[in-house]
Amino acid sequence: MTIGSASFFATSVGVLPSLPMASGGKGKKALKRIGIVVGLLVIIGIFVLFFTGPGEAFRDLWKRGVIQAELNKGDKRPYDANNEGNLKAMRTALMLFHDSEGQFPSGDKWMDSIENRITASDMTGDEAKKKLVRPDLASHSGEFGYALNDKAAGKYKDDAGAATILVFESKPTGKNAHGDPVKDGMGAAYIGITVEGKIVRLSGR
Repeated sequence: MTIGSASFFATSVGVLPSLPMASGGKGKKALKRIGIVVGLLVIIGIFVLFFTGPGEAFRDLWKRGVIQAELNKGDKRPYDANNEGNLKAMRTALMLFHDSEGQFPSGDKWMDSIENRITASDMTGDEAKKKLVRPDLASHSGEFGYALNDKAAGKYKDDAGAATILVFESKPTGKNAHGDPVKDGMGAAYIGITVEGKIVRLSGR
């Protein structure tokens, strides 16, 4: 960009008052003033993103991967489902909900509450939702196979306890299933994930 075009652009968008076209020292000063103004605008933008209401909304969208998904629309991958990966993804989404709301969601709508937090920048929304479905139920429409522990539902994480099972493979397969990891667990041997994020081998009744 030449000195003249830079000065014209700044003037036309209202960033700076009209600057005289000049070369040499005066032109360099004009460009320096433009650079200072642009730098200030960048600083203001950063302040808005991190310290204001709109900034909180931006950070929430970023955490959920929505912005990254928009930036990478042309580069998507299928989700390779597995139980441990699903549990870790659900636990991450539940923690994002917890950080936003101050508690875990209630048992009767926990999956609904985290659907928009389980997205990923490199996969479509439909692929990301497969994280809510146990792999052996992938071909069963309307079945999910995971439940939220009632001892964690609606609670602050410290009240629930770090070692408490958060989500587990369950006999109930409906959406938003919840209950007791021992009574409602899937069969004789299955897995769950704790509030602190550890995969745990479980056994039911």
